[in-house]
Amino acid sequence: MLDELIFIALPYFAIALAVVVTPYRYISNRLEWSTFSTQFIERKTLFWGSIPWHYGVVILLIGHLIGFLFPSTIQAILSNLSMLLTLESIALTLGLLALIGSFILLMRRALSNLESSIVDYILLFLIFFQAVTGVYIAVFNRWGMEWYLHTAVPWFYSLLTFSPNISYVSALPLVFKLHVIGAFLILAFLPFTKLVHVLFLPIGFVKDPPILYRWVKRGD
Repeated sequence: MLDELIFIALPYFAIALAVVVTPYRYISNRLEWSTFSTQFIERKTLFWGSIPWHYGVVILLIGHLIGFLFPSTIQAILSNLSMLLTLESIALTLGLLALIGSFILLMRRALSNLESSIVDYILLFLIFFQAVTGVYIAVFNRWGMEWYLHTAVPWFYSLLTFSPNISYVSALPLVFKLHVIGAFLILAFLPFTKLVHVLFLPIGFVKDPPILYRWVKRGD
């Protein structure tokens, strides 16, 4: 019963929320679509949190997506032991970057006076939790890229074809199940937060003028 909840009910619920709520927010209230200015140039804490977080998370997500879209090609690459070791090491490094970055961003928001909702805090905690479980899997459940291709990928394909088959993933370790729970909870909460804009390609921002920051000294 618990496996059905984790691997069937939660994914469909999270995907439905993302599909319905995201366009609604985009159309109904664009003023709350993105984050407020955080004066990136002035915030050293933001810099040391945001840069590793973005590099770690974005590249890892792309890697997961490539494995999902081209499993046979990736399997052929991973059949070379040197490539497997290299890619596993790169993935672990990216996971550590995401872990460090998400921790700094979480602490920064908790200790500052930034305007945040409870949902924003929940999302940041979920992202940090996701990084923790991902790094744990990389360290203690080695060769994750290999078993990802043979378990998570076919399971997710079965979800998309509306014939969910949890036999691929039900026997996996608890930490993997926690990782799946974290991923879909992030997707479920994302449409209600300021980070919802990541679900849309930022093509319109290309034509926007750059933001100009001015520093004004008292007495000038």
